[in-house]
Amino acid sequence: MLELAEDVLAGVTLEECLWRPTEQGWTVHERGHQWFGELAEEPPDPPSPSLGWTMWHPIWWLSVLLAHSRGDVVPTPESIEWPGPQQSLPVIRDLWSQWETFLGNLTNDQLRSGELTRFPYQDDRPFVHIAGWASMELVKNLSEMCQLRRLVREIADL
Repeated sequence: MLELAEDVLAGVTLEECLWRPTEQGWTVHERGHQWFGELAEEPPDPPSPSLGWTMWHPIWWLSVLLAHSRGDVVPTPESIEWPGPQQSLPVIRDLWSQWETFLGNLTNDQLRSGELTRFPYQDDRPFVHIAGWASMELVKNLSEMCQLRRLVREIADL
């Protein structure tokens, strides 16, 4: 799933990751030599994030999804570090691998049950729906990264 993104994002720079099409969009910010994404209850209007933010976002939600599913302490958005342009996809790949391992250890009854359903939904839908959501969300995030990289190169001429 990550192969296309790895090709499109090869050599991506911090400058490209920080470029935003509008000041209203989400981005990543440096805090003490580390980078962190921002997340508010309501998305900016229009929601036009930076490439860095779209690289941070799946790291955030995969970390939260894994914590909820495993029954671990759930990290806050402010605590999820963005590892930078070159390390984002390896971190996403590792988190996705952890997710696949977690799913692979579930029984069919657990997948059909809503017992583990805590994020992003807090209802009793079968956990297999969460697995489907995660796959769709990751594909969407990867396509956003690829599109933004192309836009940055076309519009910002970076």
